[in-house]
Amino acid sequence: MKRSVIRLCSAALLMALALSASVAMIGGISAQETAPAEEDTYVWVRLLFASEPRGGPICLFSAEGLPVQQLTPDENGLAASGLLTPGKYYAVTGLGCTEFTLHENASVSADGGCGWSDGEILHLTGAQIGTVTVERAASQALLAQNGGWFDFTLRGDGFERREVLRRTDADGVLSCRFEGIPYGTYILEENGTARCRVTVSAAQDDVTVALP
Repeated sequence: MKRSVIRLCSAALLMALALSASVAMIGGISAQETAPAEEDTYVWVRLLFASEPRGGPICLFSAEGLPVQQLTPDENGLAASGLLTPGKYYAVTGLGCTEFTLHENASVSADGGCGWSDGEILHLTGAQIGTVTVERAASQALLAQNGGWFDFTLRGDGFERREVLRRTDADGVLSCRFEGIPYGTYILEENGTARCRVTVSAAQDDVTVALP
């Protein structure tokens, strides 16, 4: 992760502690949600969060560090925000801070800190995480062999993440990206066959694996 982003997240976390009372007030106000006036041209969307149970409340801050909402996850760690305008925010829990961008189509991307996104849900965690990108040359012979289906799996120490996709043409390179991978060493499997060992660490938290 970029050091500048981590510093921003640390600052936001300190601000969260200092402004907890303000957040509670904002939370009460947000509960009264009213629909924006018809003349407003803003797009308003909701966002789903998935947090670890020990993380406690989720405090949302604007890009300027102002308190926006406070959310209480359910027993499964899930919480839905009130109406938000697209833009950059910080999500702060007892486990850390995550900078994220909410887009107009309601998708979300994690920009740094202690969290990751699958495009629809922002996952908040206290673990150190990185990403693994798999690149695969899509030859005609390979596509004919497996019908164009590619099943990639990362396995390691009780962890498993799977991505399945299909390619029908042999031009270019097939790309698959695993987000929110905790630091550690994993076996990368392709269509059930082990292909290589992958390590995600502080020294290399954005790993790219090129398969021939």
